[in-house]
Amino acid sequence: MTRPPTDCSEPIQPIQPIQSIQANKVAMRESMARHRGAVEPHETSQAGSAMAENLLAHPEWLRGQRVGLFAGLPDEPDTRPILTAIQRAGKDVFFPRCRDDGGLEMARVDGWSDLLPSRFGILEPPPHAAFLDLCELDLVLLPGVAFDRFGGRLGRGGGFYDRGLARAEILTGPRRLGVGFAFQVVERVPCEAFDQPVHGILTEQGLIPAKNVG
Repeated sequence: MTRPPTDCSEPIQPIQPIQSIQANKVAMRESMARHRGAVEPHETSQAGSAMAENLLAHPEWLRGQRVGLFAGLPDEPDTRPILTAIQRAGKDVFFPRCRDDGGLEMARVDGWSDLLPSRFGILEPPPHAAFLDLCELDLVLLPGVAFDRFGGRLGRGGGFYDRGLARAEILTGPRRLGVGFAFQVVERVPCEAFDQPVHGILTEQGLIPAKNVG
């Protein structure tokens, strides 16, 4: 039986029309928004603690000194426990800042209190902080709306991470781990040519390595 062509890592013929892929993205974002909206605050906190433990127990944790993280929104896993784990290990942690031109920069922070609300309502490093390029990091933990086991990642639609990672080789660039609740792992994520895959998915139930990705 022919599988639907929604695998980011293995293009399948016949190719779906772009309009169909985009419609599927919209539908999946709406569906996941409803699921995330039903998650209680204490569940996001518990999920973040479990994710930190799962990351520490996985070989991906040993990859490099410079780790990219993000400040979870209220309907996303609480990433503060992961930040604590990174700092206790003596690693440097970098948070994203969205530029007006659509680019993404990563700035080193000393703690959660360094972060400030951005125009998107997301906590970011302050404007004066020194930034690195996303591709200069060793390990990047990135948010997403949905993920699949073939490395597919569906973001919120801004494309910041996709543009930032497009310059990096999947084999030699930073390791990429999507961060999300277990229910955000789906059979297939609708993907377009510019969508960047991840090497694995970190959930409260464990770290899932992506198939056929680096």
